[in-house]
Amino acid sequence: MPSIFSKLNSELENFGRRASAALDEGRLQIELLRVKRRRDNAARDLGMMAYHREKGVEADQRRIDALVLKIGEMETQIESIETQIATQKAEVVSVTDTPADVSGPGAAS
Repeated sequence: MPSIFSKLNSELENFGRRASAALDEGRLQIELLRVKRRRDNAARDLGMMAYHREKGVEADQRRIDALVLKIGEMETQIESIETQIATQKAEVVSVTDTPADVSGPGAAS
């Protein structure tokens, strides 16, 4: 009887780890979308400033420089989050794809 409970406990722990990893990945995906949206908004603003400059409207160079810097920082953030997501997926695979016990009945010796 203890082996049934230990196997059940082990499966529940495994399920808990997978669920936690899925939640963590979901949080990272949401953060990735937020950063991408902010980057896209900054790129839109920069594009509008370039458009107005081409039309002869004076543009604030400090604002342009700040937007370029901001977009670069967000690109770095996006790369970091994407790396975290890839790492998270690798951890989920390693937890869920554990090989079966090969020492049981029918195992080759």
